[in-house]
Amino acid sequence: MSDRPWVRGGLPFLRSGPLSHVHEDAWPELDAYLDRWDYLRVELDGRSMTSRGAAHRCLHAAFGFPDWCGENWDAFNDCFGHYVVEHDGQRVAVLWRHIEEAARVAPATVAEMGWGLLACQVGDMPSLGAGNTAAIDLAVFALGRGADFDRPGSTEDVEGLSSLER
Repeated sequence: MSDRPWVRGGLPFLRSGPLSHVHEDAWPELDAYLDRWDYLRVELDGRSMTSRGAAHRCLHAAFGFPDWCGENWDAFNDCFGHYVVEHDGQRVAVLWRHIEEAARVAPATVAEMGWGLLACQVGDMPSLGAGNTAAIDLAVFALGRGADFDRPGSTEDVEGLSSLER
């Protein structure tokens, strides 16, 4: 995709990445950016990602995977490959809401799911068959509250809290 949008150029308040942490207060800016670039949206709810199995089920539902898809990364890779072929050439934004709630309950699972989604973002997953050139432009956004999430007007001070958090 030669006209791939530059997320940090379009959302200059972002300091995080490659998994962009966006404060809920910045939703209007993110929403407008996704509309401007015609992103398909895939919504994840961290409140339902309380175990490895539950997280895989949430991913499967969000991406519309078939019922036979197993709760493991091999099965995800296979089904995500089909998703990429079906959505070849599209921009896809994963909007992971309430990630901090999932992290409180299942921190290792959140790290694992984040790794898996970022592997998809950089193109390490899926492994498509030889000669298959299907590709999507995937961007992953974690939405939440608190000092760990970026928003316009926030600047880090020496104590690590943004001026808007005080």
